[in-house]
Amino acid sequence: MRSIELVLDDDSDRAVRAAWQTLEDAGLPSLGRSGTNDTHVTLAAGEALPVPSGFAAPRPEGIRVGGLLLFDAGPGRHVLAWAVVVDAALAAFHRAVHDVAPDALDTSLPGRWSPHLTLARRIRDVDLPEALAALAATPQPEVLAVAGVRHWAGDTKVTTPVR
Repeated sequence: MRSIELVLDDDSDRAVRAAWQTLEDAGLPSLGRSGTNDTHVTLAAGEALPVPSGFAAPRPEGIRVGGLLLFDAGPGRHVLAWAVVVDAALAAFHRAVHDVAPDALDTSLPGRWSPHLTLARRIRDVDLPEALAALAATPQPEVLAVAGVRHWAGDTKVTTPVR
């Protein structure tokens, strides 16, 4: 799988990692457990997305964090994430990304996309109350600063910054 993603500045990255650590400290699944995950918001995903050379709209300077989201991850499990609010700037940039990203997955297309910052994958449903209680004790940022855009090639594990 390949993706085009927004990446966060250092302070915003630390804020997301603090939530990962909160879950980890509670003994719950967290993206912080592997030590190799990077904070990001996926804009487009697909099997053969090329590295884009640029976009027709400016990259948003920041993203607003919404509430918690759950995505199905199989029987008795969910992905736990912070929602990202789609404002006019993010919507315009997202559309510009898809103008240069052919063959993206349906779930990442404009009008079908649910932007988010993943906190935990495959968390058990029975652990959700504990996860919510733990996260309630950690400040949720209102706005996160965007530092750039990258292309991720999962098959080769190569990250390419996009200007």
